[in-house]
Amino acid sequence: MNFMSTLRYLSQAAMNGRIVATADLRISVLGDGFMFGHGLFETIKVVDRHPVFFDDHFARLGRSAQALGLVLQSSRNQLRSHCDQVIAVNGLEAGNLKVILFQDERGTSEIVLGRSGLYPKETYERGFNLKTEPAGARGMLAAYKTLNYYENIAAKRRAATAGFDEPVFVDGAGLLLEGATTNVFAVVGGRVLTPPADGRILPGVVRGQVLRTLGARAEEKLVSLEQLRGADEVFVTNALLGVMPVSRVDEQTYDVTKNPVTRELMAAI
Repeated sequence: MNFMSTLRYLSQAAMNGRIVATADLRISVLGDGFMFGHGLFETIKVVDRHPVFFDDHFARLGRSAQALGLVLQSSRNQLRSHCDQVIAVNGLEAGNLKVILFQDERGTSEIVLGRSGLYPKETYERGFNLKTEPAGARGMLAAYKTLNYYENIAAKRRAATAGFDEPVFVDGAGLLLEGATTNVFAVVGGRVLTPPADGRILPGVVRGQVLRTLGARAEEKLVSLEQLRGADEVFVTNALLGVMPVSRVDEQTYDVTKNPVTRELMAAI
């Protein structure tokens, strides 16, 4: 298996508020960020040069930094300025930003990277295929978007090798948790269900938007794999996808031409 990263970042980045060539980014191998993965990241969608849901991402970054003992290097307005600079210097019209906060040798550092491109319309038309996978131990880091991300990436690669778009983790009791990079929702009898933010999942920014949009129609509750497979509709969310229909979970298929709740959310969010 090829373990090299397939991500391609744009030529200019921001490090601690200064624009530098991405190829010239340097960090110390002696810092806890490199040695122990002591760091966080946020992935922010960019549409028409605008970072989508920026305030929600910044709020989560602040909460996570406090929980993990990291110091925010920028205020809300300063980080927004750094993001806007990376967008401008790279001419980024549509794509995403990756904001990284990590413990360097002499303190906390911040990097903002850019990537171009969005998911094509055809992907939403066919929907995602999900492959269930047993969840490993869910420690304290499960609730945060940390640099300790290899378990998720390895699961994502296994799913891709098997012909799926995304793995979805299921615990030993047969309860749904989350995807490797997504939150999962099931529409059952008109109710929209999603696993609770009980410390075992990452509460995604778009997940929060869905819950606020639906109000009383949505419920955070334990969802079994059998409920998922028997659902009327299934969809997943993350910052880059927005709301993505699901057409298959393992061998169970769903008709993505008959998913009114998912389409309502796609239009709204």
